[in-house]
Amino acid sequence: MPYIRTIIANLERNLKAKIIIIGNELLYGRIADTNGPWLAKWLDARGIEVCEIQVLPDEREVLLRAFEDGLKSCDLILTSGGIGPTKDDMTKSLLAEFTGKKLRPCEETAKIVIENYKYYDREWTPDLNSYHHIPEDFIATPNPKGLAPGLVFINNNKLIAAAPGVPRELKAMVEEEFAPYIDKLFKEKYSPKSRIVIRTARVPEEKIFKELCPTLWDELSQFGLVSSLPQVIGVDIVVTLSGSDPSDELVKIKKLIEKSALNEHVWQWDNTPLPELVINEARNKKLTFAFAESCTGGLTASRITDIPGCSDVFIGSLVTYSNDAKTNILGVKQQTLKKFGAVSEEVVEEMACGLLDKIGADLVLAFSGIAGPTGGSESKPVGTLALASGKKGEIEKSIFKFAGDRERLKLRFSEIGLFYLLKLIRNY
Repeated sequence: MPYIRTIIANLERNLKAKIIIIGNELLYGRIADTNGPWLAKWLDARGIEVCEIQVLPDEREVLLRAFEDGLKSCDLILTSGGIGPTKDDMTKSLLAEFTGKKLRPCEETAKIVIENYKYYDREWTPDLNSYHHIPEDFIATPNPKGLAPGLVFINNNKLIAAAPGVPRELKAMVEEEFAPYIDKLFKEKYSPKSRIVIRTARVPEEKIFKELCPTLWDELSQFGLVSSLPQVIGVDIVVTLSGSDPSDELVKIKKLIEKSALNEHVWQWDNTPLPELVINEARNKKLTFAFAESCTGGLTASRITDIPGCSDVFIGSLVTYSNDAKTNILGVKQQTLKKFGAVSEEVVEEMACGLLDKIGADLVLAFSGIAGPTGGSESKPVGTLALASGKKGEIEKSIFKFAGDRERLKLRFSEIGLFYLLKLIRNY
């Protein structure tokens, strides 16, 4: 008996979804899953509650059980992976088995595959792969960023959608191809959640709720569900509102915070990413900025240039990784490097001054740190960052110490630098 016929509908008021990420390579640790978090955010924006994210192997019984459990409790299942041309790509055949449908060649799907291949100046024929085989009553969707078509199945007001595992293909397929089907079926039931994000700086979580404001959690809970998320800069306090008027609740929460000891530590009232905030606020004040990056290796510039249209405020970044580069490009004195070391307030100050002279920005950041795993010492352990920020004639220097692996440390170094740049912009 087809699995789908054994399922008893259990629809509740709020829409629910299950995300299934498929692939042995994810469980072996060869690659990290980014599709699950992205899909969860995409669904959350529509007010669809994600009940579960599963990362599963390419195994028949495991996947069939996951499909069955998903449709028992959810309105929507989104899968990632397993629709390619290799033997371990079994999502299509298992969805056919699960729904009691036959997997057959489809003329319309073949047309989609031909067009997908044409986009990459390639020719497709049926002997290459079985991309044109889909379960009966399924809808094949184009792949805006790849070759394998996606799949959509709608039955009894429930929907299953299967996308490739490649992140860029999945994102494009969900946004351009799956969204119309999902919106058409569920839009009238969408109930997007309103959240208020209170971003704090330089005060730890335990101090906020035990020392500064011991009653704050309970006071905020009257407005909805409260969560606390430690970040590089400080702590984000998130209130998922239960009321129907977010603007009214925001006014009340702001009044509550303004009367508390936490108020002086609050620097932002939403979760706009720091690079975007920096660009927007620099643009509003018609300011330009530039970076001298050593330990971050251009990461800060990369994060800024990920945002289109930043060239009106961002002049550029000089990656001066070696001591010779610091001296030859930025004019850092060799005696300064010898006396204080590359990771020092004195060196980043000279880096910042050299950058101001060379690049002509209004504001600058200079980074020099130890991202590890080697290179640390007792006085300057791995995770040490020297940061300079400022403008012509006024440079502020700081030393920070963070924990984490190399990748995490570079991101933390970049984040604290952008935070100090934002402070500069706001105080300009």
